[in-house]
Amino acid sequence: MLVQDAAGNRLPRSRLVYFGLPDFAVYLAAIPVSLYLPFVYSRDLGLNLAEIGLILMLARITDVITDPLIGYLSDRTETRFGKRKPWLAGGALVMMISAWQLFAPSGAVSNWHLLIWSMLLWLGWTMINIPYFAWGAELSDDYNERTRITGWRQAFGYLGNVSVLLVPAVSGELFGYGSLPREGLTIVGFMALVLLPVLVGLALWLVPEPARHRPVQTNLIASSRQMFSNGSFMLLFIGFLMLSMGTTWASSLFMLFATFVVNIEAQTQTILLGFYLTQLVSLPVWVWVSYRIGKKETWVVGAVIYVLATPGYLMLGSGDVVLFCLVLGLYGIASGNFAAISLSMKADLIEIAGYRTGSHVAGSYMAVWSLGQKLFQAIAVGMALPLVSLSGFDPKGANGPDQLLALTLTLTIPPMLLYAASVFVIWRYPLTAERLRRLRGAFERREIRRRQRQLQI
Repeated sequence: MLVQDAAGNRLPRSRLVYFGLPDFAVYLAAIPVSLYLPFVYSRDLGLNLAEIGLILMLARITDVITDPLIGYLSDRTETRFGKRKPWLAGGALVMMISAWQLFAPSGAVSNWHLLIWSMLLWLGWTMINIPYFAWGAELSDDYNERTRITGWRQAFGYLGNVSVLLVPAVSGELFGYGSLPREGLTIVGFMALVLLPVLVGLALWLVPEPARHRPVQTNLIASSRQMFSNGSFMLLFIGFLMLSMGTTWASSLFMLFATFVVNIEAQTQTILLGFYLTQLVSLPVWVWVSYRIGKKETWVVGAVIYVLATPGYLMLGSGDVVLFCLVLGLYGIASGNFAAISLSMKADLIEIAGYRTGSHVAGSYMAVWSLGQKLFQAIAVGMALPLVSLSGFDPKGANGPDQLLALTLTLTIPPMLLYAASVFVIWRYPLTAERLRRLRGAFERREIRRRQRQLQI
């Protein structure tokens, strides 16, 4: 699989592999926060479930300051190593230490431990991802090649998801340690400690940044006003936030649902492994589909599958393993497309915004996107866990039918409504390959006229 760089030259596949490697380590360190931390810190480490939800929400809300700041500074960083690379290096250091402290705590933990290290983990995540996504958006000007770039990167992210479950499961079989969620979390913490600096370092060493950059918009207020007046960006932004909030809401309750409603704690990691493998396998299919029917249409098809699959949770009870796997299988197929397709759509919007403003805006756009995503994810966790706790559900004690029903309804209804809302919003998104071609031609003709006027003067 080859892509074109911003100058129209083809990038070798090896360079795309090196560029995608950091996402493996980032997913490895980020996914367990919503998947494992609420379960392990409440049941095994003794913290209150409602307080965990509020702490994790507070940790993400701190990004109100860090996300726009890092996006703003990333666009303005000038070093001999490039604009983006110094940020990735610093973020890898912060994130690897934080992941180790969160996933493999020594001794008793407190709410303060969870809060401080969660805040630092997301700070490191921001330092990596905003410059990393901006870097990716700058690698090609081609509509479909951008999807290939994001597809390669997302494939490594999904491999990170798979490794979160596969490595502990294999370790449990071979060495008798890793099968339980807390043991698996410790193993993942060690992997993040090692792989974050190694894989990020390989990308920094072997993948050059584009040399061509537009001037930078120096007025932050003007830059923000231009961004939020971009109707296409706002549609994509809001639609993605609805979907992201729904998936985070569901994932924060998933382990509790599997353990207490379906009663399959011992099988959960194996089932989740199948889910993430389905994501990985379906990803190239969705990339292919986007070439045939368009990015927006591909995104909507996946979201509709989410809407249709979610009520399946209402039919599950103790021991319903096969039906549980079918529901998750539909989720796995659908979710293979969202990250790669949405990032490719963002790159299209960033190109047009750059033409309109005449400025370098990738970091700022990615910062706002990242901030919105994390805020909505924080709200999802901060609402879902306390809501279940208010129903009387207790992960450390016995739960009756009413508490289990409340858990099931909380897992099902809010996410389904959010997925449906995202479909409604994204369907109005107007930017297609043909529209992008026409806009690009119009801006190029405008630039030619501007240069001609300058020569006449």
